[in-house]
Amino acid sequence: MKNKHLIFIVNEFSRNGKKTTHQIRQVMQRSNSTYEIHITQYPKHATVLAEHLADKVENDTLIVAVGGDGTLNEAVQGLLNVDAPIPLAYIATGSGNDFARSLGLPLTIEASVKNILDTDSPTYLDVLIGTSDYSNIVAVNSIGFGLDGMVINKIDKTKNKQTIGKFSYLASVLSAYFSQKAFPLKLVTDKQNYIYGESLLIVCTNNKFFGGGIPIHPEAVATDGMIDLVIAEKVSFKELLSILFSILTTQSHLKHPKLHSHRVASCSFTLYTPQYGQRDGELIEKNIQNMSVRTVKRPFWI
Repeated sequence: MKNKHLIFIVNEFSRNGKKTTHQIRQVMQRSNSTYEIHITQYPKHATVLAEHLADKVENDTLIVAVGGDGTLNEAVQGLLNVDAPIPLAYIATGSGNDFARSLGLPLTIEASVKNILDTDSPTYLDVLIGTSDYSNIVAVNSIGFGLDGMVINKIDKTKNKQTIGKFSYLASVLSAYFSQKAFPLKLVTDKQNYIYGESLLIVCTNNKFFGGGIPIHPEAVATDGMIDLVIAEKVSFKELLSILFSILTTQSHLKHPKLHSHRVASCSFTLYTPQYGQRDGELIEKNIQNMSVRTVKRPFWI
């Protein structure tokens, strides 16, 4: 299986920029496999490319998304759009790389290519599908509203996303805390219903990490067919500092009385006031009131 044809979809706007393309060429020239490179030119171009390239995939061909979690998200979206049940490979070159961290994937070009060529069968992972009145939202890591959406909104405005990491994200959380107002939330799960009168965030997560390495749900895994929900109620600034310290040290934050976690097969929720959201670190504007979330199995070449 080592002699494959790899079709790379490369986002040169991710952290390592054009060096990524150069490194891929260097590594592939030393291998026995053929390859081609397609570079994204605009937002969501990876979705368009994945849709188009899906028709070219044969038994010895793989599509490889190269970039951050947002690029991977776009490529998955493209394959879902054309209902292509083909496995997707991935090389993490972004700023957060939460998907790769959660699954223990290599974080260098050379090791990633070797891993792809040495792999001989796909791994089936859960992908989150959020359905609202407006559209379907796909996420490989998480879909969230409230404080995490406010953080992404602020980061987008500073144009500083390439430097995002665990500690800079947490610093942004402290800043966003003063802008984020508590909001009422109704949550309906396959087990029971909940009302939270003053919420700061709701996150549907599929993997352990978000925000560049923050273990939002230490027990979340992408293979169990379940959604791990985290809801944070309104806390004081002092309580927030305590929770963030716990996240960075003992990872016991979900024991805090203002944090709630639910493991469910599916759920729906109502946001009674407009909230910023995020999917895999990409901003969702304040236009969603009702959303249902489920998982689908997708093959990945990891």
